[in-house]
Amino acid sequence: MRGSVSFVMALALTVAPAFAVQAQSGSGQAPAATTASEADKQICKKEKETGSRLAAKKVCRTKAEWDEFYRLQRAETEQMQRNDAASKTPK
Repeated sequence: MRGSVSFVMALALTVAPAFAVQAQSGSGQAPAATTASEADKQICKKEKETGSRLAAKKVCRTKAEWDEFYRLQRAETEQMQRNDAASKTPK
């Protein structure tokens, strides 16, 4: 499990710059400078350490990196659910 999390984080950090460039291009609703500054804003969160009730580490990422991280986690969860459902279908 820990290996897949670090893979997801590495992938998120790799894809995030491309996502930020896409955000800078704008969607016509907001100026590109505003969108870029929002995507570059650092957001820090405390994540609980697995196996400990007290230990937590501070993780800082840009908004674009957090968005991509959560998107990848959702996709991985949905894939696991699809695989689980497929293995339980009657044959």
